[in-house]
Amino acid sequence: MSAKNPNRLGLLGVTLVAALAIGLATPALAQRRGADSRAGTAEFGLQIMDFSGTHVDGTHGASLDVDGDIAWGLVGGYNFTNKFQLGGSMSWSSPDYRLKLVPSSGNPWPTVNANLDLSTFFFNGTFHFLDGPLTPFVSAGAGWVHVDSNVVNGTPSTGCWWDPWWGYVCTTFYDTYSDTRTGYTYSVGVRWDVSDAIALRAAYGKLDMDTSHATKDVNLDTWRAEIVWKF
Repeated sequence: MSAKNPNRLGLLGVTLVAALAIGLATPALAQRRGADSRAGTAEFGLQIMDFSGTHVDGTHGASLDVDGDIAWGLVGGYNFTNKFQLGGSMSWSSPDYRLKLVPSSGNPWPTVNANLDLSTFFFNGTFHFLDGPLTPFVSAGAGWVHVDSNVVNGTPSTGCWWDPWWGYVCTTFYDTYSDTRTGYTYSVGVRWDVSDAIALRAAYGKLDMDTSHATKDVNLDTWRAEIVWKF
């Protein structure tokens, strides 16, 4: 984890407390359901995720160091029973990174310092151990991780058009090195159905991403806090 980790964990705690306050202020709190609070309900919500930094070694001495960061996202799913849910999630973040490139000959190149655009899309299955409103759970998923290095790839191109507001406009576009990889996620956590309308979740897990030229796949620790609305 980067040196910023205590601040990020504090932000997760503040978010979870704020979500709890929203849940307690909801009039539906007084109408709490019993054991059937999840079965047959769909849900949609917001996610904040703190993930660890990582170091990746490539071939011939190349390497990549990515800082930990906060990711924001959306979650959703359908509860087929009190215990089983299928759903999905999306997240976005922009961690800083340092890239060491090794030329095939000549002097070493300077280290690249930039930030990634990192986005994820996962399908998830979740099992709740208890029927009641407070329950531990396990979750696993698979999907895709899109990484944009924000490093220019090739020469820029310029396009021009007539705009109804600004008139004749020209803009230069840059292609960047980017790729989409298969990813997997696993987590354990606790869920609290605060009311028949709102639930809170907190979880710790792993995010694995396939690589092609590194010595090992990328593996990130993740902490998540979520608030979801059931309907």
